[in-house]
Amino acid sequence: MTQFTLPTNHRVFLEEEIYVKLVATAEQKAEDLNKMWAKREQEGRTYDTHKVYKCMYNKVVEEKIYYYKFSEFLTISFQHDSYGENYHRPISCTVNLEACRQNAIAQRDHSVALFESRINSHVATTDILHELQGSLKLSATGNLIEGYIDGTTAKGERFRIVTHMMWNYRYGENSANGYLTQYVQYRSDRRGARQEGKSVQQAITDAEKQAKRDAKQAIIDQKNLAKWEKFQKLPVQMEKWIDKEIKKLAAIISPEGLAESRRTAKRLDYTFDEEWQIKCITGDIDKHNTLRNDLRHWQNDETGLKALFDKGVDTRNKLKEMYGV
Repeated sequence: MTQFTLPTNHRVFLEEEIYVKLVATAEQKAEDLNKMWAKREQEGRTYDTHKVYKCMYNKVVEEKIYYYKFSEFLTISFQHDSYGENYHRPISCTVNLEACRQNAIAQRDHSVALFESRINSHVATTDILHELQGSLKLSATGNLIEGYIDGTTAKGERFRIVTHMMWNYRYGENSANGYLTQYVQYRSDRRGARQEGKSVQQAITDAEKQAKRDAKQAIIDQKNLAKWEKFQKLPVQMEKWIDKEIKKLAAIISPEGLAESRRTAKRLDYTFDEEWQIKCITGDIDKHNTLRNDLRHWQNDETGLKALFDKGVDTRNKLKEMYGV
């Protein structure tokens, strides 16, 4: 499988163009803010205000502007008061060049990924792409990368993918980040030999989906392993518990227990069915004994216990429910 990747020089160009324009936009914003804040200080004001509509009052009111985390692209200095930095009173700001660079890289990666996916959707997994050798060029007249990519099918037939990548910019509130965002458009088509079978882009998408499924399954497997390790300890833990339960049940139908039940029935004025109670409690003891015997067996038979776990009986309560105890 041959996968198309945009040449490094085009990647660098896109990043630098976004970066330069973003920095220029941020610098202009910083200049405007610094002038506004300097004028505020000269006028003796300690904060700026803006108009906000309040639904609960059904009217427009003026509120102080809170500048904390105002922009990822600007580093702001605030006036200090007795409580620390006064986020209503910024004094000056400078451009955060590192934030601009990281955003330019992210925008570049997004644009490049879309471009590469468009080309790879025209390439079959059995196709071979040739060296670009300058066939993709930057336009001298505008924001455009255009050209072609040549390739050969598994049968030796030639084809050519003709493509145009165009972009423009949106500024301020019209942009995704509030400053500047690059928006790209693509045109591409395959000419010559037909594309046969799955495309490279589909193979990439399938691989990404499989990786996500594998990662999800790995988490499930890890949880199941932890659950199994906990379940393995149940035979020993539950044997101790079930011994106590059997003793409690046996005490109910002992001579002393039955005598106590008769006294309780007389005191509360109801008919005590001794035969029924012995029958029911004996049945419960039999169920507990069955479970206890199996618990003792599983302490030396991990395979049998694992088979039970794999069937979905994987908690203490499910095990108790299975035996009716």
